[in-house]
Amino acid sequence: MHVIEQNTRNITVRLSNSRWSRLMELENAYRMAKAIVRAKKECEIAPSMSKDEALKFIESL
Repeated sequence: MHVIEQNTRNITVRLSNSRWSRLMELENAYRMAKAIVRAKKECEIAPSMSKDEALKFIESL
């Protein structure tokens, strides 16, 4: 990675295609993990449901 330009708002860098692809994979994995953590927190505070109630809730989404 090579920094081409840097100012107070932006940084311009040069990356190889493989490094850019890996960076995008990691960013997507981070987003997915963040969503899973949020969903886990919601599950912990949600009221308990029977199997039928859960299926109805899933269908309503």
